[in-house]
Amino acid sequence: MRSAQPELERFLDDLARNARPGDRLPPIRDLMRQFGASQTVVQRAFQGLKARGLISSQVGRGTYFQGGQGQGASTPRRSEVRSILLLRRSISIVRGRVLMDGLQRRFTADGHRVLELSYTDPDHARTILKGLPRFDACVVQSTFKIVTIDLLAALREKCEVVAVDGATLAGTDVEAVGMEWGEPLAGAVALLQQRGHRHIAYATTTHPFLASQLGRRRFDHLQQTLPDVELQAIAVPKLPGDDYETALVEMIKGSLDASGRPPCSALVAWGIEDGARFRELLSDIGVDTPARLSVVLLGRTDLANEHADFFDTFGCRVADQIEQLHQAVIARWADPSLPYGVHMIPVASRAGASVATVSQRVLPIAGRPRARSSRR
Repeated sequence: MRSAQPELERFLDDLARNARPGDRLPPIRDLMRQFGASQTVVQRAFQGLKARGLISSQVGRGTYFQGGQGQGASTPRRSEVRSILLLRRSISIVRGRVLMDGLQRRFTADGHRVLELSYTDPDHARTILKGLPRFDACVVQSTFKIVTIDLLAALREKCEVVAVDGATLAGTDVEAVGMEWGEPLAGAVALLQQRGHRHIAYATTTHPFLASQLGRRRFDHLQQTLPDVELQAIAVPKLPGDDYETALVEMIKGSLDASGRPPCSALVAWGIEDGARFRELLSDIGVDTPARLSVVLLGRTDLANEHADFFDTFGCRVADQIEQLHQAVIARWADPSLPYGVHMIPVASRAGASVATVSQRVLPIAGRPRARSSRR
């Protein structure tokens, strides 16, 4: 389903351009009905207008337009220039580097001052913070590692706003932006079903992160509600950036039958950082994609290192996470009374060439070379 947020934001921008100072905004419930949007989506659109100086709220009066174009977040007055700390985890994961670079460009374009530092562990981060001045905001990157309570406390002492890259925290005075992997998993399984697959494996880490646990919960639900599909789990005791691809392929290798065929016709794999290497590792054990195994990745659709211009991919865009982290910070600057929460990134998908249609697959026969499947 197409997101209602862009259309809603365009509508509100048009209203703001033509509004007179003091004009009231349409009621939230009316906008929800008109655009088929949730209350959260409408409130987020209001927060964006407020951060740009286009609307204002007063107790007892409600929310109204300032009139004209406002000051705009992209050209702040000198008194509105803020300081932002980007605290990046020192780990070789491309997504993290791309995200921090994007945030730096975004805040710098707004006219703010940005300092980026890297840290190896929470103790190192706390040591760094001791020698720094206060900041108006900090975006901290965990990248599959623990963000300790002590580190969060140190960040809150130094920063007015703290935002975490990753859906790891809820019920705290910290903004968190991340992904819920259940919906992308359901989309990947639906695609494979459409292509005729009935034996599907789902590979994910054994580490109990909130995002991956939500994906595993959806997997359990699909097992119960898809009687015509046999779903099996592959629990990988590794993390992305920690030779995850090798560990997964070794587990697949151990499951091959005497003819070298995997027990499933398709695989949904979370956590692949290097799509080209993953494909090569599968080929090295005689499992060509998609001739012997169709593969759908759960990952970032705008990162070529993951999908390798080959894999069908369900997940999210790093660009959307950059946007949501940026918006979470400026919205809280505009209205510190906003409730804290976890902001989920929109789901995205990318078509590739890694899924064969079962009815078109040419299965290998002993003594005859394998034939690659054609793809519609």
